[in-house]
Amino acid sequence: MPRLLLAVLVVALAACGGETSQIDVADLRLQREGGDYPTLTGVVVNRGAEAISSADVFVTLYDDQNRVLDDVLVQVRRVAAGDSSRFEQQLDLRASAAKLKYVGVN
Repeated sequence: MPRLLLAVLVVALAACGGETSQIDVADLRLQREGGDYPTLTGVVVNRGAEAISSADVFVTLYDDQNRVLDDVLVQVRRVAAGDSSRFEQQLDLRASAAKLKYVGVN
């Protein structure tokens, strides 16, 4: 029975293994303009052949001691095939650094 389950799993994974999403996040930054709380900015780049209706950009924020503060989510809507879309989100944390954790397409 375990071999049958393994065979089913392998077939299912092979069927899902088609094209991988070709989405990137570029120019991820924290910008400060006089306030205590920075603005997170970046660009979602769609390198795929199809438009993206929605992308979720998960970013980890760090303090000035390089300790994790929190993860934030920025949603980006409608990125045409071969195009890019700039995003920005005002933060409510005094973050000093940001690192991309994950980007997913809905």
